[in-house]
Amino acid sequence: MDRAQAALNLLVDDFFIGEMNAIKQSCMEQFTNSRADDYDVREDAYRRLKAVDSILSHFQAIAAGKQIEQKRWKIL
Repeated sequence: MDRAQAALNLLVDDFFIGEMNAIKQSCMEQFTNSRADDYDVREDAYRRLKAVDSILSHFQAIAAGKQIEQKRWKIL
């Protein structure tokens, strides 16, 4: 199995998707439940949310890499 297929398998795995969504939900709850003057808590939640988005984007790029390679024009 190549990297693209492994990344694709991960992105469609119900457990992985569920856990990533649970982390995102936890971050959103931190935003919602923080006090008005609790900047550090919101900053931490924001950084965690962006990290999850970055991880997901990384795997999506790997999974799409094979499709991009196949569609790229070939120079003869």
